[in-house]
This record gives sequence, structure tokens and C-alpha cells, in this order.
Amino acid sequence: MQDPELEEIDLAHIVWYFTELDRLGWKPNGMNLIGIGLRKFFEFCHLRGYSIAFNENLIPIREKEFNIPRVSNIQDFRKLLQQVPEKSNDPNHIRNRALLLLMWGTPARSGEICMLNESDLQFDRDGGGKAFAKTEKSRGRRPLREIFWTAETGKALKRWIKKKHELQKLFAFEDTDAVFVTIRKSSKCANRGRRMSQNTVAELMRMLSCAAGLPLVHNAHSVRHSFGRDTLKVLKSDGAVSNQLAHANLESSRIYTMLFGEDLRREWAAVVKKRGNPMGTAPTRSKSFPRLRQRNETLIPSQLSPVMIKTSKTARYARA
Repeated sequence: MQDPELEEIDLAHIVWYFTELDRLGWKPNGMNLIGIGLRKFFEFCHLRGYSIAFNENLIPIREKEFNIPRVSNIQDFRKLLQQVPEKSNDPNHIRNRALLLLMWGTPARSGEICMLNESDLQFDRDGGGKAFAKTEKSRGRRPLREIFWTAETGKALKRWIKKKHELQKLFAFEDTDAVFVTIRKSSKCANRGRRMSQNTVAELMRMLSCAAGLPLVHNAHSVRHSFGRDTLKVLKSDGAVSNQLAHANLESSRIYTMLFGEDLRREWAAVVKKRGNPMGTAPTRSKSFPRLRQRNETLIPSQLSPVMIKTSKTARYARA
């Protein structure tokens, strides 16, 4: 809004701002969050005694649109994994492979994975293990969650931690205990060894999706949706989905019961088959129906039996 003074902002400026967002192609769900944020901001300004020319409740909030959750599948995820060489000694490849495998094997959010520390990891003898992670959106109901990983994922994690310790001897790390850290410097990350953020993970997934030639960008949340959908298929329980995905509210788990695509079609076909055909069953050949002669068979007069046929409208029958 061209950086005006707080007291100079009027409701017309807010409306103009939303109009520009709409013109630039912003989705209603994104504009909804901005509207809520602006209401909270100007409510805070009123409480602090600033002179605001309008009531914050007049700020328009766009209604959210329902979007079908983007769900990753194993075929597309394998394409993502193929973009990270398994036998490479590049620390970026080693870290990214461990991150992807942990993302697929645990239904943790990307922020929860980024918050993991080395001291949180508990490995079993075969490489599998578990960790307690700080949850997001818990609202105080579920501050911690327990995640598990397979032996294959544990092997990738151990390889990355070993490589990370080698890098720590070469340059100083900002977050020494963080499991997943940045390696290279950039304009947004002036120091090496900083804990990875959700934005960093999102950018990594975008780059891998483009390299794999996928039609849609597969983000960490689409992988999480995939885990939730598979949990429902296997365990048939909303409570199981809530436990695996660490939902604070059971209502959040019920979105995974909303089937679509081939899953919905298979259930529909099963119900239609159970209900039966209202037109009746298809006619079947009677057992007393005479056997049809094949093309290569010849007629034998002694095998013919007489039948009565109708010869006229007056219902006269003749023996044939």
C-alpha cells in the first residue's frame, strides 16, 4: 500500500489492496489469511491507542474455497528420489536423500522434521528408530509426538550425520545439534550450518519436482496427505489417522475419509454391485434350449425333431 503512515490508512486503501491481490491472481484462501491478519493487526493498534479511522471488523475477509488435497503417490515419489544419487558423496545429496526418506516414512510435518536434533534420535540395532518431535498446531493438546522410521531410512540418516560431523571440522556450524542444516551460503543464508526451514524444504521439493518432470509440485504436505490416506485404507479408523498425523482435532482427520478419483470409483462400484440391477438380471440360456448347430456340422435328417409353426394370422399351425 505504498508504505503510508498508520493514521492515514482508510478502509478504501484496504479494499484497493485486496483488489490488486485479486488482479494479480491470488487465491481466495491466501487472501483469507491476509484479511484475518489485517484484522488482528488493526485490533492491536486500537488496543495500543493509535488513531485508526475505521473499525477493523469492516475489513473484508474472502471466503475459503475447498480444494481437494494434493496426494503424493509412490510412483511420483520414486521419481523425486531418483533425482538424488544414492552413491554420491556430495553432502547435499546425502542430506536430501535422508530428508526425503524420513519425509515418506513418517507423517511428520516439514517444520517438525526441521526441528529435530541429533539428541532426539534413538536408533535400534537394525537402523530403524524413533524420535520425539515438537508438534505444530497442537494448541497445547499434543505438544510432543512420537515418530518412527525404517532401517533403510535409519541407514540414510546415519550416513548424513556422519557426513555432517566431517563438515563441522571444516567450518563452524550455527546450529550444531540440528539434524538437517544448510551447507552452502546464499543471499538468504549468510552462514553455513543453519537449521533448515520450511521454506528451504519447500524450495528443495520444487526443484526436485521440476527435475523429475512431474506435472505438479510435490511438497511435504502432499506426502503427509498420502500417509494419512494409506493409514485410513489399512486401519479403517479416523482415530488411527489422528494418532499417526498428530491432529489436535479429530475433525482434521476426517478429510482423509473424503475419497476421490479411482478410490471413490472402486467404492461406488462395490456399492452398485451390492444394491443390484433395477432392470433385473440379464437373461441366461435355458437348459432346455436346443443346441445350436456349428457352421462345420452337417444336417442329419434322423436327428431333426418336428415343431409346430404359425403360418397365418388365423392361428393355423403346420407341422414342420
